[in-house]
Amino acid sequence: MLVWLFAIPTSLLFAEETDATKLELEAESYESRGYYKKGQILREKIKKIRSRNFQRSYSEPEYIPSNQNIPATNNGSLEFSGGKWEIGLRGLQSYSMFQSGKEWSFDDGRIAFQAGTPYFPRSEIGYQNIRSLPFANEWNDKRRESNFISPRFAYLHKSKKWGIEYVYLQSNTSRNYFTFGYLDGFQYGNQADAFRNADHKFVVQVFEEYSSNKSFSWEFGFRFGSMNTNSSQHSMTLGQTSLLKDQINYIAPSTGFKFYHHLTNVWSYEFGGDLFFTPGAKLQYKRDMFTNAGGYTRFSGEKISYDEMYSIFSEKNLDTAIIGLNLITQFNWQPFTHHKFHLGLQYLQYNWRANESRAPGFRAANIESYTSAFKDYYLSSGYYESDGYNSRPNRVYAIANLFLGYTYVF
Repeated sequence: MLVWLFAIPTSLLFAEETDATKLELEAESYESRGYYKKGQILREKIKKIRSRNFQRSYSEPEYIPSNQNIPATNNGSLEFSGGKWEIGLRGLQSYSMFQSGKEWSFDDGRIAFQAGTPYFPRSEIGYQNIRSLPFANEWNDKRRESNFISPRFAYLHKSKKWGIEYVYLQSNTSRNYFTFGYLDGFQYGNQADAFRNADHKFVVQVFEEYSSNKSFSWEFGFRFGSMNTNSSQHSMTLGQTSLLKDQINYIAPSTGFKFYHHLTNVWSYEFGGDLFFTPGAKLQYKRDMFTNAGGYTRFSGEKISYDEMYSIFSEKNLDTAIIGLNLITQFNWQPFTHHKFHLGLQYLQYNWRANESRAPGFRAANIESYTSAFKDYYLSSGYYESDGYNSRPNRVYAIANLFLGYTYVF
């Protein structure tokens, strides 16, 4: 019975193939005599018979091995060094935030007692406080945030198992304050702070496939860069002018994670982040102070008899610990071959604390200036906001970036 059931479709296939062969001979006969149109009609019948007999009624999905040399993203074609390359740019719209601990010495009775005066406002950006008046009102129309272009280079090996990525990011911000307070009457002044940072990220990526359209990667590498501050303070009523410069250089091991989801051939999104930490960052600073004769000393509120000029600076680099967090999410759109566009949001935060146990260097114009410089260092160090010792908090700098990007996919 089973043999008979298999014999029926086999007999039908043989009969139809016999008919197709007869039609093929007949078509050749017409064509040899010049009747090409009649021959073409017969050949169309032959195609239909053989298509019905031998072609599958469903389309078989294309099988792509996991290690096949396919584009890094949609339709890339140019290959060199055994993989695919991407070169892109992101335009960043930034907003930054600083936190330097407690706002002034009223928040800490021990420090206020040590200093002997309440005139200890905290500079939001500066490494050591240079502002002498306790109250500050920011000129919002004078705030400046950076808008920068961030380049990115990426390489994906043809095995789809590993790659490398390099990203450069920089930003700067400035603040302008009107400062005021009361010391033998109403006193006023102004302060300008400028902060800039540059960050290089270089990582090796290890990719894992979660499903046909989802994957994730682990990142291992380094971050290296610098942060620096330039601040100035001037009060005509106090007769004071001061300048501040500092810079932190660092190299930090970095590790991270990213998740990728391809919604369609042209739409996808990704999100992830990384952490970096180093106890070996180096900080340098220099603070210059000038007070006119008849002006007020920086802390005690007493008038001085001579012009005072001095500098306090780091003779050797200060050991500084930095902990960083980077979070990013972005949507990708690739409507054309080789061309990909991005819309994303990034959050980057630095936390650092410096070991200020190493004594600084002093330069002074006269003995009175030297005495004021030593007193200035002793008092400001006693309440310094970012060394992280004696329960004092570390400093925080955070950047939020909204960005649009473009990448060329080779």
